[in-house]
Amino acid sequence: MRRGIRSRAEETRAYWAMILPAFILYMLVLAFPIILSIVLSLSNYNGGQLFGGAQHWKITGFQQYERLVNDPQFWLALKNNIYIVIASIFGQLPLGFIFAYLIYRRIVKFGDFWQGVIYMPAIISTIVLGIMWSVIFSPTGLIADVLNKAYANSFSQSLAQIFHQAGGFTVNDDIVKKILGVSDPKALTVFANPAADLKTMLLTYQPGQLTVMSSDLTNLLARKWTPDFLAKQDLAMLPIMFVVVWCWTGMYLILFLANMQKIDPQLLEAARIDGAGEGQVMGWIVLPLLSGVIVNSAILCIAGSLNSFALIWAMTQGGPARVTELLSIYMYTNAFVGAPNFPLANAIAMSIVIFSVVLIVATKLVEKRYGGKE
Repeated sequence: MRRGIRSRAEETRAYWAMILPAFILYMLVLAFPIILSIVLSLSNYNGGQLFGGAQHWKITGFQQYERLVNDPQFWLALKNNIYIVIASIFGQLPLGFIFAYLIYRRIVKFGDFWQGVIYMPAIISTIVLGIMWSVIFSPTGLIADVLNKAYANSFSQSLAQIFHQAGGFTVNDDIVKKILGVSDPKALTVFANPAADLKTMLLTYQPGQLTVMSSDLTNLLARKWTPDFLAKQDLAMLPIMFVVVWCWTGMYLILFLANMQKIDPQLLEAARIDGAGEGQVMGWIVLPLLSGVIVNSAILCIAGSLNSFALIWAMTQGGPARVTELLSIYMYTNAFVGAPNFPLANAIAMSIVIFSVVLIVATKLVEKRYGGKE
């Protein structure tokens, strides 16, 4: 009896000897910062020495949380975060799964090549990607340049057709009217009286200067598109959502592909012999077998979406009027930009934790209700 009691006591001591270092490390690295953040969010701490400083701080209650709830910028940041979560869960995961299945089943050729191409953005610095896409979506970026060249080419062809039908260089009211008809209405504001002023301008050219005149009119009157995506509240999140999906889909492709390769090939072959198509194999065999991986990937998506900072900051730095601000950027600006407000920043941090916990619990409930087991 005593030997049994002694054995259990030794097992208990051995258990605590092995678990205590990890538990202490966990408390120092994770639990203590969370507890400190909660305390600071309920205080009036405004910087400086935390303990023993000249200025004493105290607990003031939920003032910062009330301020947060009444701040429209908080709700805008929360809404933007929800957009990112939706784009991640319903963009990255389905695309990653489909691409992984296509490569796994060898439906596409050169699977290793496409696997590398799709995964490539995930290994490039997010700052570099953010700057690259900010240039692409800028008013003078690649998209604007391609479209404006297309508009200019179309306008130039219209001019050539107008003068060709007129039998060459001719200036009359009918020609002026036709040119005004293919011009951008916004560009015509350069003239006080478009019809009269354009006719006067055309008369300054000689018949041999048709090419020069066409170039001048194209630069002056062709439609110009300035896609200020990242400054318009109703459009600003669309390019960001696209870049988020483009950037991280490859990570989930690798995750799904690695787990698909664990599936017994005989199971899939038997389904094919029974007459199942690729869609049925994917929907009724592969998808249920990977349900646990999908749920874990969804949790990773939620955590990554709420932790998004570097990519969006590099693309927009909050954007004009902060229309693309996320909770993480909102927290950063309150903590480190201008006059810091550490209690408010910690309250934002706790709201991120609460929001992520709610989403993760909802994901687990959905899995419990509809999901299968691996």
